[in-house]
Amino acid sequence: MRIESATLHHVHIPFKGPFQHSRQSRAYSDAIVVVLRSEEGVQGFGEVVPRSYVTGESVADILETSGPTMIDRLLGTELGSRDAAEEWCRRSLDPDHLALVSGFELAVLDLAGKTCRFGVGELLGSGPGPGLPRGVVIGFEIDTDRVSKHCAVLRLSGHNHIKVKVGRPDDVERLELVAGAFPDLPLRLDANGVWSPSEAIAALRLLAHIPIASIEQPVGKHDLKGLKTVRSETGIPVMADESVCSVEDAERLIEMGAADIFNVRIGKHGGVLASSRIVALAREAGLSCNLGTLVGETAILSRAAELFGRFVPGFECLDGKGQNGFLLVRDLVSDPAAAQSADPKAPGLGIEVENTLLKAVSVSIFEGCSH
Repeated sequence: MRIESATLHHVHIPFKGPFQHSRQSRAYSDAIVVVLRSEEGVQGFGEVVPRSYVTGESVADILETSGPTMIDRLLGTELGSRDAAEEWCRRSLDPDHLALVSGFELAVLDLAGKTCRFGVGELLGSGPGPGLPRGVVIGFEIDTDRVSKHCAVLRLSGHNHIKVKVGRPDDVERLELVAGAFPDLPLRLDANGVWSPSEAIAALRLLAHIPIASIEQPVGKHDLKGLKTVRSETGIPVMADESVCSVEDAERLIEMGAADIFNVRIGKHGGVLASSRIVALAREAGLSCNLGTLVGETAILSRAAELFGRFVPGFECLDGKGQNGFLLVRDLVSDPAAAQSADPKAPGLGIEVENTLLKAVSVSIFEGCSH
């Protein structure tokens, strides 16, 4: 299999409503879809969701510099077997361009899997388990006066995995409402790095009467000492998110004893292979892992997360599972729910992006062809 062309689609997909937390308010997806085509005409798809405050990458940098550079490296490459495709992905892991590498890795594995007849999940485990339950995230877009009603609907729907964004002046009131709706359920909190260590400790002490399962990223990405301080001073398990992107990040956090849990999101780690390595490191060190998605991602990354959760055991839920259906005005497949529940052993990612839908949401296109 020879890679004949590579295309980057910069896509904007409006949300049905905004999604907000302490650092961002989003009203549309802002992603880059990677499309690789073999000389036989087979297509492989990947997705890049750059977040400057997570991996340090931006859409502009990828479209103008790192993306075309990656395409130049890839065009004309022969990847005639599963081993060859996997080796290319491992060699291409770059801690400075993790979102970019994630998108290209998925596209390579999707294309190679379709051509050589293997599923992406086969690289992660011996066989698929059941699909993970959905983890629900309550963001700032849910006004405080609507929290009780929103939680009542979630409870009636049978949801048992709730994460609440924090960092508002009325955190105590909001969390009391959520805890009242789910009295037997310890809550996972996510501050998105908005606090200093002292602010985090003070805020969490005000919540001592509320059952808390964990606090995610209470301080900034680079403040590993702050993570450790919050962990030791409050006794609440600390989940690292923005602080754990690369394998090297994971090793550093483990060495410092700065976290109890890693939040695993394929789009920030450099793909499924690096994500699998980070999970292995965490579990070897006695840490837990949570599996999540990136807000605004399309069916491509969502399918990768679904496969990861089915082939890598030990996760309780998948945060953001099914978010495409209630968040995006449209997706890149006609039926996102069916795409996520497709045969986990299907070749490649097991879904097929519809080119007409992709073109309809593309605001710019960069094409590279082998000569």
